[in-house]
Amino acid sequence: MKLLRKNVTKAFALLLGVMFLLSIGGASAGSNYIVPTGLKDISNVPRSFFVKPDGTPNVKIVVGSYSKAEDVASAADIAAALGSILYKEEEAKNIAVKLRKAGETDVALEQVIYRYDYQTMTVDHGLPYNSGLVNWSKSYDELPADYWFNGASYTANYSTWASSFSAQFKVKDSDAVNGDYLYGWDIEINELSLLPIDPADWKGIAPPKQADIEIPSRRIVVSVDYTLYNYTVKKIKVVREAYPEWGVPEKTVVVNESRIGNSIDVELDNGTIVGVISPGVGAGDEFTLLGTKYHVFSIGRGSFTAGEVLGTGWFAQNESKLLGNSRWEITLIGADPLQEKAIVTVKDTKTGELYGPVVLKLGEPKNVVVSGDTVELQLKLEALSENLILGKIAQISGYGNIKTYSSGTYVEYNDQRWIMSVDSDGKYIKRISMTNEDELIGNPLDVLGIYTIKYSFDMRSLNEKDVDFDINRDGKITDTSFVVAKATITILENHPKIHELVLSVGDRIPGTDYVISGVEGVKNIVLKTPTQPITILDTEVNFVNPTSNYILVGSNRANLLTSMIFGHYHLPVDFRVWFGEYPVLGYIPHCDLLKGRGVIIVAGSTPKATRKAATILMQYIAGLS
Repeated sequence: MKLLRKNVTKAFALLLGVMFLLSIGGASAGSNYIVPTGLKDISNVPRSFFVKPDGTPNVKIVVGSYSKAEDVASAADIAAALGSILYKEEEAKNIAVKLRKAGETDVALEQVIYRYDYQTMTVDHGLPYNSGLVNWSKSYDELPADYWFNGASYTANYSTWASSFSAQFKVKDSDAVNGDYLYGWDIEINELSLLPIDPADWKGIAPPKQADIEIPSRRIVVSVDYTLYNYTVKKIKVVREAYPEWGVPEKTVVVNESRIGNSIDVELDNGTIVGVISPGVGAGDEFTLLGTKYHVFSIGRGSFTAGEVLGTGWFAQNESKLLGNSRWEITLIGADPLQEKAIVTVKDTKTGELYGPVVLKLGEPKNVVVSGDTVELQLKLEALSENLILGKIAQISGYGNIKTYSSGTYVEYNDQRWIMSVDSDGKYIKRISMTNEDELIGNPLDVLGIYTIKYSFDMRSLNEKDVDFDINRDGKITDTSFVVAKATITILENHPKIHELVLSVGDRIPGTDYVISGVEGVKNIVLKTPTQPITILDTEVNFVNPTSNYILVGSNRANLLTSMIFGHYHLPVDFRVWFGEYPVLGYIPHCDLLKGRGVIIVAGSTPKATRKAATILMQYIAGLS
């Protein structure tokens, strides 16, 4: 009965204390912490409380001599947060301005595949200039069937054009080995046909008004040569300008400019190979193939074993996120730096299937998802650490679709199946070619996510009376319109080139009369590293000549200075009764005990509550940066 009465009395006192604080503004409205009566909310603390104008610390963090480990950790967390605002802004000098402009999408190939006009009638078909044009077409239905391009002239029909269509183009510096984009592509399309949107409206004579492009299976080949050469290109260099008024001609010399690239680059630059820099891709290298990055584990003759590089990321305990841009979501369940282990679960976001828990050992690859001869997901624990703010964290990397690739292996790009051809000698991958296995249909038609192929048809008409001219040369000018027509296949790069120009003060912007006279409002951030401790014990505070503001960590039982201030301002001394489990935060702009210096109280009735208070203050400090 006595015990019950004692508990009821304690609860009643706690209730009265909280009601009293609320009634006089002791609790910060809408927040998760208590502001003691007479103190200000920390939202009133200016940045100058923490940092001097020169970017150096203006505050000391005071830990009680009798503090527990949690209070010490809280002080360390606050000190880490302070580091984010210890800097000084200075006016930037000698600034260069980078102008960026997205250019037009590069046209890799544009081929007119049907052309019916005055020139193709008279030149390609040899019709007489004056008498041979009387049957000039007046409408789409009258367009002739034999004006398709046969590779040399516009004299073929549709079936001949479709079976003989071919296009070859080369692209520089599109793939990389170990981050160096020095490897170009060789692309060849050997057959192409048109599928009219409305088959009933097309007779196979003139080009369809609207159509999809169809490329049959195995009619596109994309090749990448991974041998890297040092080559030279002949360039003309002007060594003396011309002075025509005196009859002095320009003087030039031919110089050999040294370059690096694969066989595609050499061919496009009309270069001369001097030597081999790298014979190909070796085991342990990372290379890209049509933009997808692979890590090579081993190389055979005509084959290699590799996996897609998914990326590397840091994970906090209980954090879930995708590994790179992959479909695999990793959750860190736990980490033990002492045993050098981490436990994770894995979710396939494509299928929803869950895997694990999986134990990862530091530095040891772990096959997590295996399907037949393919390792769909391999994870590796790269590093372990214990962060004062995030807790235990782990760095995890991953590879996907690890398998052996050889000639005949199927790979998928943008939901299109392609067949691989591999040229390797047991030490190096020399060349890889890809051929489409799937039939490709569309307009525009995407190829490997890199190129877009478009078909277009254009027909125009012109009336003789409108131009007062005898267009069909029949000796009369009548109210009759005659048509011309053109169909085109265009191959475009999917991503426009970004053009950059760096200008300094005094430079003229090309194509305008504007000169850059100056750049305003640009600041340099100068980081300031503390040269003296900013965390001290309560027994080390200089009351006679305080030189900074103070952040007091810990309750009045743990921190002597907190106890003195609570007594001086007649604040409650029993934290548990008056504040319960709430974090306690309060701001004194000018503290009498410290010669007018500012003070922030970071406390709680338990170390756990103090930790919560420290976290709230850290978030406030982060918002000042």
